[in-house]
Amino acid sequence: MAKREHEDTRATQLFGHLAFSRRPLLLLAALAFVPTVLLSGCGDSDDGNSSRLLTSWAASHNLRETSGDLADSSVRMIVRPTASGNSLRVRIENTLGTTPVSFSSAYVGVAASGAAIVPDTNLRLSFGGSQSLTLAPGALAWSDPVNMQVQAFQRLAVSLHVTAASDVSTHSLGLVTNYTARGNQAAAVSGAGFGPINPVAQGTSVLAFPVYWVGAVDVVSTTPGTIAALGDSITDGRCSTTTNGGVLAGGAVVPDLYQRWTDILADRLAALPADQRKAVANAGIAGNRVVSGGNGPPALERLERDVLGLSGVTHVIFFEGTNDISGGATGAAVIAGSQQILDRLRARNIKVVGVTTIPRGQAGTGGFTALQEQYRLEVNNWIRSPGRFDGVIDFDALLAGGGKSPTGAEIIKAEFNCDNIHPNAAGYAAMGRSINLDLFKN
Repeated sequence: MAKREHEDTRATQLFGHLAFSRRPLLLLAALAFVPTVLLSGCGDSDDGNSSRLLTSWAASHNLRETSGDLADSSVRMIVRPTASGNSLRVRIENTLGTTPVSFSSAYVGVAASGAAIVPDTNLRLSFGGSQSLTLAPGALAWSDPVNMQVQAFQRLAVSLHVTAASDVSTHSLGLVTNYTARGNQAAAVSGAGFGPINPVAQGTSVLAFPVYWVGAVDVVSTTPGTIAALGDSITDGRCSTTTNGGVLAGGAVVPDLYQRWTDILADRLAALPADQRKAVANAGIAGNRVVSGGNGPPALERLERDVLGLSGVTHVIFFEGTNDISGGATGAAVIAGSQQILDRLRARNIKVVGVTTIPRGQAGTGGFTALQEQYRLEVNNWIRSPGRFDGVIDFDALLAGGGKSPTGAEIIKAEFNCDNIHPNAAGYAAMGRSINLDLFKN
């Protein structure tokens, strides 16, 4: 008992100290309680033996889904932390919701098969000491810390009982099977009564396997920090789980494979000596842009929530721009917006690794126009210029080589090409393996 009390005190000290280390991200309007919003220490340094708060899983919200049958239902979201720890907290979001959402209870446990949870692992979460939570539109809240031995890459289940909601704040491209049930099933370890959430992103015909309301998981860990990957669909993982080498070969999307380039990177980092490991938080949104338009809030707008609002971030991999160019932006506009992001991250003492924009040509219809290809090359030359970033990952050089489109735009090489825009699973694997891990040394 004395050991458990010591662990409780240690976790409270760690989370409590960090609660006042940054200004609040959002004003949280809650009807049932006044929460404590615990925020991160981005860019902070520490010795390799100390425990620290860091984000080990994330999903950036980009879509509002609507449903007429949400009251008195339970959702079970599967998350997969990339760092081990002895305590955790969960971020619940109503970022894209337009009406309040209320939950009567929340739990986190070790996921078993399907929607089931390993017995005796399902732990109740509280928010500012309250078991219930109400979030106003645009608001978020971190749970209070709960003592739990978290293993890197072990799937956890976050269960929420929804008492009132008319829409859902969603990360659309989750690529993981999540579940829903009628009634209050949040505490149940059995998967009975749960069925998979509709895998098609609302308003589309795309198999995406969305994530509802859950936005991040923090752990208290000796891992030295977190790498946040700020990107678009190529970071979010479009085509990473498509079979048969991709869409061009008639492949189908399947969930639960964890084959994004960020997943490969996280696996490689976990194999390093303990003092050089890093967690990886994926802040990708399919269709996202740097400056304006696109899918979800643009990178400039969501930087505070999706990167600076995470815990223990020491490095950011910045990989955006292709959707700005396809949407009509000039190379100069992409560069100007990217420089603003770079400046804001540098001001927080965060190292930034730039990623070159990959080919978007197509043999039949052309893909990028000649002018858009010119803009892509301008952006890539800027990224590669010495002194811009703390490091460069050249995915363009890795994936180019599939020939030229009728407009002169570069095409992804055939063995890595899913749909002329995204890499296939083999391409993502090559991307993850190609990254120089020395970029993230302490």
